[in-house]
Amino acid sequence: MAQADEPSPSSPSSASTSPAAAADSAAEARSQYQMGTQAFQAKRYSEAALHFEAAAGFRTNAVALYTAGLAWDLASRPERAADAFGRALEVGGLDPKQTGLAKERVGQLERTLGTLSVTAPEGWKVQLDTFSEMATPVRLHGSPGVHALTVRAPGKAIERRDVSLDAGKVTPLELKDEPKEAPKEPEPVAAAPPEAPAPPAHAEFWNTRRVVGGIVGGAGVAVLASSIVLGLQANSAKDAYDAGPTRASFDHASSLQTWTNVAIISGAVLLAGGVALVVWPDKESGHAHVSVSGGPGFGVVGGSF
Repeated sequence: MAQADEPSPSSPSSASTSPAAAADSAAEARSQYQMGTQAFQAKRYSEAALHFEAAAGFRTNAVALYTAGLAWDLASRPERAADAFGRALEVGGLDPKQTGLAKERVGQLERTLGTLSVTAPEGWKVQLDTFSEMATPVRLHGSPGVHALTVRAPGKAIERRDVSLDAGKVTPLELKDEPKEAPKEPEPVAAAPPEAPAPPAHAEFWNTRRVVGGIVGGAGVAVLASSIVLGLQANSAKDAYDAGPTRASFDHASSLQTWTNVAIISGAVLLAGGVALVVWPDKESGHAHVSVSGGPGFGVVGGSF
C-alpha cells in the first residue's frame, strides 16, 4: 500500500461543525482508517476499501479516498477503484506522485468502463447499483450495460431509474427538481343529450280481426260468384217455363230465382262485413271480438273493436 497519512483533523469539513462534533468525527475517521490499514495488510482488500471510504465519510480526505482506490484495484473492482480515485482528485490534497498515479489509473479504467456524470441540486445523493451513495455532482463508473441508479432528494421519496453505460464514453445526466404540479380542477362533465323518444311501435297489419275479415270477405266473393251461376240457371228455367208452362217448371224457376236473390244478398253482406273488418282502424288497447252468423237468406257480422 502506498504511504498515506491518516485523515487530518484540519479537514475542510470541520469548519462548520462544533469542536466536540469535530473531535468525534476525527476520532471515528482515524479508527476507520486504522481498521482499513489492518485489513489491507491482511490482504482483505474489499474490507479495507470500505473502511477507507468510511473514514473519508467522517472526515473528507483525499488520501483516504486514494488508498480506497488502491484497495479496490487489488480487489479486482475496477469500477469502484475509478470512483475512489476520481473523488480523491476532486477533493484535492494528494502529493504530486499520488496525483499523477490517480490520474493515470482513472484514464486507464475509463477506457474500458462506462462513466455516468451526474449533476443535481445541492443536497441530492445518488447510488449506482449497490455501490456507495455519493453526493452530487459526481462521476460514477460501471461496466458497459444497463445499471440501476437510486436518487435521493431532500424531502422526496427515493427514485430509481435505469441508466445505460457504454465503454469509453461519458454519459451526462442532469437531475432537476421538478415543481409540483397544481391539482387540476375536474373538467365539467357535459350533460348527455336527452334520448330521442322511440318511434311508436306499429302493430302488424294482419292481426286476428283482419284475418277473419279477409276470410269473411272471401266467402262473400264466393257466394256472389255462385249467385251468378244461380241467376243463369234461373233464366234458363224461366225460358223453359215460357216454352211449355207447367206447374213443375214454374216451381223450379221460382226456386232458382229465390236462391239467386239469397246468394246475392248474403254475398254482399259477407263482402261488406269482411271489408269492414279489414279496414276498421285499430284501437290503442283492447282486443277485437268478432262474430259472424248467417242462415238461409241472410248473413250477420257483429263484434266490438
